[in-house]
Amino acid sequence: MKKNLAALELSYVIKELDALIDSKLDKIYHPDKKMLLLQFHITGQGKKILRISVPDYIYLTDYKEKSPENPSGFCMVLRKNLEQSRLIAIKQFGSERIVELLFEKKEKHKLFIELFSPGNIVLCKEDGIIISALETKKWKDRTIRGGIEYAFPKREINFFDLKKPELKELLKSTEKDSLVTCLAIDLGLGGVYAEESCLLAGIDKKISPKKITEDSLNELVKAIKNLCSGKIKPCSVYDKKELVNITPFSLELYNELEKKDFKGYNEALDSYFTGQVKEEKTDESEIAHKKQADKLNKIIDEQKNQIKRMEASVKANNEKAELLYTNYKLIESIITELKKAREKYSWQEIKEKLKGHKIIKEIDEKENKITIEIQ
Repeated sequence: MKKNLAALELSYVIKELDALIDSKLDKIYHPDKKMLLLQFHITGQGKKILRISVPDYIYLTDYKEKSPENPSGFCMVLRKNLEQSRLIAIKQFGSERIVELLFEKKEKHKLFIELFSPGNIVLCKEDGIIISALETKKWKDRTIRGGIEYAFPKREINFFDLKKPELKELLKSTEKDSLVTCLAIDLGLGGVYAEESCLLAGIDKKISPKKITEDSLNELVKAIKNLCSGKIKPCSVYDKKELVNITPFSLELYNELEKKDFKGYNEALDSYFTGQVKEEKTDESEIAHKKQADKLNKIIDEQKNQIKRMEASVKANNEKAELLYTNYKLIESIITELKKAREKYSWQEIKEKLKGHKIIKEIDEKENKITIEIQ
């Protein structure tokens, strides 16, 4: 199961992230302490989300986790400085697992994503002075806190620009007892790509680094350079239907295992990491969907009942209108006689005289209303 990105894999993610250059950063979300979502608007393509989880991964997705109603202080600082700015550059620092995003609005800002343990996200001014960090850290030769210049970790060799003398010196001076461990840790390739380098170079991975011959060294340099310049053909790798890895291209190391191809490396990572999140949240989504459906069905039922009531009212009023039209002369004569009677008698006297009348049933002098009954 894949847990994080190796430095080599990160370089292939960033190659595909060039699609974000010149896009506008619309929204910033901070779903949990270690995760950051940067929502971009790409002209002609719409919304894309850069999903960052330190120290594990960074990739493009269309999926956004639900964020807390009250954003963190760090999130508010990022929103204040970066929202509505334009992404003008994205790059990896050497062969480190560090991504630098350069934004421009009125001023330029740098956002550093550290994907090595324990992971961090650091906002800086254009000159590198730290404005805020997800976590304040202090090491023997490096400090992360506001008000000081951001310092990169020190590594002697950048394997993306590897030179034979550099690698030769590293193998001579290492304290690691196997070639694969030296390449994985001292050079920074990580375990999988250290093994792949040995396999491509035809060298026993367990050999002591100090025993490498000149010819083997040449083959090793060639193998590492090939890994760094491969054509992106991403795939997920399975062993007996269990996910082993997600790689930017096929590896000889996994030659005998089952593979599933993807169009892009970001898409492959999204399929695994975001797919897990979607799967975990299926029940919650279904419940929310059912609640919304129930609410809409209730509104529809109420509207149907309202229509029935209106139809019944229309029918009743039509019947009343028909009765009035049919008995118009009778009603007119009743009103005329009552007006004449009112000239001689009080309402109380008129009510007494009309007790038991077949048609006139009630007189309400206060409301000027007469109730009559017509068969």
